[in-house]
Amino acid sequence: MKRKLFLLLPVVLGLTACLKDDLDPAALTTNPLDPDYTGPALVELVSDTTRVVTLNGIALDTIVEQTIHVRSDLLKPGTDWDLYVTLVNTGEVYDYSSDIPPSNERRYFHVVPGVAYCFDYQLKVQYSLTKAWRYCTVAEP
Repeated sequence: MKRKLFLLLPVVLGLTACLKDDLDPAALTTNPLDPDYTGPALVELVSDTTRVVTLNGIALDTIVEQTIHVRSDLLKPGTDWDLYVTLVNTGEVYDYSSDIPPSNERRYFHVVPGVAYCFDYQLKVQYSLTKAWRYCTVAEP
């Protein structure tokens, strides 16, 4: 009887030691690389403006500029990322994988005064995109 008890004791201890709480996927929102992330923005809008481009005093074009800041301090040190931007108005996608380092200023040319131009900013880490942060700028006349 004692021998059976000694054999049963390690099995019981082993099974109870492996018991873990159930995983709640809805609560997993603290990883900045997760699409359901709820923490501080990884991409922040620093400033936005509308500017008229001139050459010799002649207006050539009107552009919208947004200056952004990527909060790489929220990522694990050494994380490689690329900036992936979508102009919501047209669906145009700008993949800045080849920009080293990526420029923090995004320009959109040929704007119409009074129209809001919205950009979705995402980080691309390996082959996955993070949550998108949308910032809109109304083109001033």
